[in-house]
Amino acid sequence: MGRAGAWLPNTQHTRALINFIQWSQGGVVLDAALTEVVNAFGADCGTLSRVWLNKVGSRVAARADTRDTTISRPLFLSFTNDVIGPFASKPKKGVVFSLKDHGKPVNEFSAVVLDWISHRKLHDILFVCLDNQGCEIDFLELHFAKGLEPGWREAIETVAPEISEIYRNRRAGLITEAISRQSVTTIQRAVNDAPLMSLENPAGLTRAEWRVCVLISRGLSQQSIGSELEIGPATVRTHLKHIYGKTGMENFHMLARRLVSIEEREALHGRHNQARA
Repeated sequence: MGRAGAWLPNTQHTRALINFIQWSQGGVVLDAALTEVVNAFGADCGTLSRVWLNKVGSRVAARADTRDTTISRPLFLSFTNDVIGPFASKPKKGVVFSLKDHGKPVNEFSAVVLDWISHRKLHDILFVCLDNQGCEIDFLELHFAKGLEPGWREAIETVAPEISEIYRNRRAGLITEAISRQSVTTIQRAVNDAPLMSLENPAGLTRAEWRVCVLISRGLSQQSIGSELEIGPATVRTHLKHIYGKTGMENFHMLARRLVSIEEREALHGRHNQARA
C-alpha cells in the first residue's frame, strides 16, 4: 500500500473498518456497519449474506442502500448464487470476485438479475468471500453504479482480507441474530402498508415478478404461468422464490390467497386504469 501510485485508505475507509470491528464485538448493528462500508467505497448498495451450497439458497444478514428507496427499487436479495456460478463453491477467504470478470455469461443470467442491473444502471458487482465453511459461505456483496471514482476496485481488493479477518473473529451468534432480524417479518413490515400490486410496489417486484403475480391473481397454476409467459418450470420457480423473499409469503398457496384478496384486486384494477389513462 505504500508503493507509488497505490491506493491508500482515507478517513472514511478507516471509520468503516472501525465500525465493522465494533459490530464484530457486538457494539453496533450489522446494518449500520455495512452502511459505512457501502458509503466508504462508493457502492450504490450492498448486502452481507450467507450461502448454503447444499440447499442452493441464501439468506441476507444485512442490507444497505445509498439511494432513496421510494424512488429506486430497494435491494432485498443477494445475487451471489445467481451470477458467480462455480466460483461460489470454492472461494478463498478475503478474495474478491467481479460480476464482469468472473460471473456467468450474460446470456445465462436470470431475468431477475438482468432487470436489476438495468434498473440500477450498474457497472459491476463485487463479491468478497468473508468466510468459507465448506457448505456454508458468507459474502459481502457491493453493487457499483456507473461513473465510478478511480481506484474503486483496488480499494476493495486491498481491504478485503482485513474485512474478512475482522468478520471471522466476530463474536459467536452475531450472524444468526442478524439473519433473524432480516427474515420474513422484517420484509413483511415493508409490504403490509399497501397491497403488493399497488402503484407503490412496496415489495420492489420486478416487471417479470409482477407479471407472475398478475397471473396468480387470476387463479393460474405454476404450470399455467409457465405456459402463459412461455418460460420453463425452473424460471417460474426462480421468480416465485424471489417473490416469496420480497413479500414474506412462505409458499405458493399463501401468496395466491393474498393476491386474490379484494384489496389486491382493487389495487390491480386501479393500476390498469392508470396505465390506460
